[in-house]
Parts: sequence; C-alpha cells; structure tokens
Amino acid sequence: MNSLDILQTAPFNLSTKSAQEIIHQIANMSLADKVGQLFFLLHFDKTAHGDMFDICKKYKPGGLMFRPTNEDVTKSLVKFADKEMAIRPFFSANVESGANALIAQETGYGSPMLLSATNDDQLVAQAVCDMASVSASAGVNMTFSPVVDLQLNPDNPITQTRSFGDQVDQVIRMSEQFVKGFLQYQILPVIKHFPGDGVDNRDHHLLPSVNSLSFPEWLATYGKVYKTLIDQGAPCIMAGHILLPDYERTQFPDIADHEIKPATLSSHLLKGLLRRQLGFNGLIITDASTMGGFNSFYPRKQAVVETIKAGCDMLLFTTDVAEDYQSVYQAAEIGEISAARLNEALVRILGAKAMLTDKEKVALKTSKQDANALRAAVFDKGITLVKNEIAFKKLEVEKHKKILLLDLHNGHSVSQQVIKRLSEAGFQVTKPESDDVAFGFEAMMGSRQAIMKKYDLILYTLNYQVKSNQTTNRVSFGQPMGQFLPLFLKEIPTIMVSFGNPYHLEDAPRVPVYINAYSDQEGVVSATMDKLLGKSEFKGVSPVDAFCGRFDTRCY
Repeated sequence: MNSLDILQTAPFNLSTKSAQEIIHQIANMSLADKVGQLFFLLHFDKTAHGDMFDICKKYKPGGLMFRPTNEDVTKSLVKFADKEMAIRPFFSANVESGANALIAQETGYGSPMLLSATNDDQLVAQAVCDMASVSASAGVNMTFSPVVDLQLNPDNPITQTRSFGDQVDQVIRMSEQFVKGFLQYQILPVIKHFPGDGVDNRDHHLLPSVNSLSFPEWLATYGKVYKTLIDQGAPCIMAGHILLPDYERTQFPDIADHEIKPATLSSHLLKGLLRRQLGFNGLIITDASTMGGFNSFYPRKQAVVETIKAGCDMLLFTTDVAEDYQSVYQAAEIGEISAARLNEALVRILGAKAMLTDKEKVALKTSKQDANALRAAVFDKGITLVKNEIAFKKLEVEKHKKILLLDLHNGHSVSQQVIKRLSEAGFQVTKPESDDVAFGFEAMMGSRQAIMKKYDLILYTLNYQVKSNQTTNRVSFGQPMGQFLPLFLKEIPTIMVSFGNPYHLEDAPRVPVYINAYSDQEGVVSATMDKLLGKSEFKGVSPVDAFCGRFDTRCY
C-alpha cells in the first residue's frame, strides 16, 4: 500500500485532503524530526540528562507516557507541547482499570478481571466512559489498553487479573467496551500484547516469553480476538516480547530455533501475520524496550533499529534517550532503515494523530457522585463466590465469634481494614504473623482440641498482586514451617479470600469456601466484607477457571 492508500483505509479513513496534507508534511520534515516521531518516552520530571521539557525540545518525541502523577503535571506538559512542539505528541497512560494509572488522586475500578466478573456489558461501558472522561480532561489522547490477552495458564505471573479472562468471546465483549468508550473521548486505545500473553508461565519483562499454542489453536483464540477488534476499527496495537513459534515454523519450515524472535523483532509476525493475514493497517508500538524480552536478541544499538525494520512504528521507552536516538538516526541516515520504511512509520504515526483532530468535542467528565456509584456497582457485582462446600451464608457472631485471621501477601496487607470491620461487628480477631514460630508449633504440633476451642472460624486474606519482573505469584504459607497451611479444614470452618491472584485454589485445593475479589482496592475490600457479613449477596461470575483444570480443587 502506498501512503495515500494507508491513510484512506481503516482505521484512519482520512479524506483525500487530510491524507495529502500528511504526505506533504512528511516530505518536508528533516531526518531528525522524523526519527524523533518514532520515540515514545516515559515522562518523568527530572533525569540525569535534564528537564523533560528540554528533552522534548531537543528530540521532539512522538509520544510521552505518564505514570501516576498530578493533573497539573499532565496539563502543563500538554500546554508546553502545544506551544513548543510542531507536532503534538501522543500523551498516554496504562488506563487498564481506572484513571488512577494516570492521576494518583483518582480511584480505579479494581482490575480488568473484576470488571469482567460483573458480566455486565452496560456497566463496564459506563465505567470505561468514566475512566476515559477523567483521562481526557487531564490531556491524555492515548491509552495502553485494553489488555486482550487470554489468561490460559494459571501460573502466568503477569497477566492474571489484568486479563478479562480465559474465554474468547468474553475477552472480545469486554475489549469492545474499552475500544468504543475511549474512542468516544478522543483517546486512541492500544490493544495488547500481540501475539498474546497468558500461555507461558514466565514474564516477558524478564525474558522473551512464548505463546506455545499451535497456529490453528492461536487462530481460534488470540487470532479471533485480534481479527474481531481489527475489523471493528481498533487503531493501535502493542507488540509484545512474545514468540509464536508454531506460526514461524508453519510458514518457514527451515527456520532455526535461534531465528524465532518475539513480535517486537519479527517481520514474520508483524508484516506477515498482523499486517497481511489479519489485515491490520493501524499503528504498531513496541512494549517497553527496557524489558528483558526485548534485549535478549541483539546488542541494544542494533535492537532499537531492528524493531523499526521489523515493522514496529514506534519504540516505547529508552535506556538512554541520546544513545537510542543516535542509533536509530544513524541507521536511517545510511539507509539501514530505508526511507520507505521510515516514511511508512511516519504515515501511520501522523495518521493516528489526525484521527484525534478529526473527532468531535469530548463529552463531559463524569461527576464524582456518579463515578462513586459506578465503582460501588462494579465491586458489588464482580466479587465472586467460587466454591462453597459447607453452605456458608454469612459470618454470625453467635457461631463464629472467635476468628483466626491468617493474612498473606506479596507487599500489601488488607488485614487492618478486615479487622476493623470484624471488630465493629462484634467478632474477636486473632492475627498471628507469618513468621510467628510459637504459633507455628502450636498449630502444627499442638492439641487439636485446644485449637478448636480457641477459634470458631479461620479466615484467610490473600493479597498476591500482579507485579512486573516476578517469576511466580503463588501463596507462601509462612516460614520456617509453613505454619499458615490450611490444617484444620475438617475441624474449623475455613474461608479463603483472594484479593489478587484468582488461582489460589491450586495452593489450597480442599479449602471449602473460596472467594475471588480480584483487587485490593479499599472499596473492593469493603464490598467483600459486606458480603461476608451478609449485607450483600455474591453476584460475580468467574471469568476464568478458578479451579485450574484440576479435580482436587473441587473437592472437600
């Protein structure tokens, strides 16, 4: 396709006049300005290289991504760009489940999986519009969401609650709400992470991960998700540091193992599968180029060049902006990155930016009262009672006065909030620490009758959140003896609540009552306690197989 064809075809659909203006603009840009547009920088106030404003002046990046900050910070940078930069950058954030990913003072909607567990398309659509309205008012015009990965491996440490689930149609339905909702507010959604995370049990922040599905299986799952959203006009896709070996071997039978590369470095996946076979004509952006999965195939100087050659239009983040910029500039100057490839990337970058300017005025920001009501509805409808083998209905002081609270987490405890609610309701709560050796000896080798007299109910609060750069996300039952193991299942009623990883039945298969809340957000914890105390019924529908495909997790 030539430049005019690209711009007049979905998702851009620009008029002949608008398309020709972009083509003319590119023809008159300096090489330095062209190269600058390929870079998507992480916003920060100060760096070793100087102020962010100075960096923007010098390199003229095509995009900036915000981590949680203040709204005055985002607006000041937008104002600066409008005044000092000839081409306005993309302003982005990871708005996957709330504008709290952009504005630190905002409150989110828990997680994508919590939203999905509501099984309510209309409610999710309303929540997305709230996220989008807050983001748009802060100056954002792009979001690195939705996550369209299928959560197919319970041991995958990074997708989990960031995913909408393990069912193709469910992921499509939820993703559609995100794409439509953000576009309504002049925000370009970037669906991710092509060709699809959630199969490997490893994190591509650390290494190049592998989507090990056969190509027919991939077409029926991830392929269906991407094709559906592409056909509906999804404008941007993030390429992941993820390999799809069966596609490569199917198309290129003689390919050597070491030649199979992740999407960010694979022309086979980007130009062959994504562009030609799936028909995607929009903007391709790499996942963070600082990740281990990107930096395992070439020296950095070569890798930042190879990703553009392979078909990525923009490079997300830099290790050193001056070094990475110079590497790409020199490659373009000598023709290693061809003029045609460079101009093709520019056409799609500027075409995507033109999509924003052609839209109508952004709708009004959701009121705080309405947003709070939406969040409450999502929390109430999403929390899921996965397993109930003892006909548990609610905590009752008459039956469960003395509660043993066993709190385990990978960084943040919810126990303080839980204890407060239980104490206010009249329960007596005992909370040992996970390294309490004395408790461990008593629990593991003491009198069973004595333990049964001390506690009427055991409540586990587990909070193992998805974190980048981790190799696992499983329960650790305490050291040195695993003293928090579920040892009294047949003697004392036991309830386990997960506020993060939805697959903890894998680690405690015979727990009789298991609840997934999908988030440790304060409002979610409060809503969960409401349900435990009988103030609200459980309504959530699990978007994943929380039993992990095992028979024993269903037993008691």
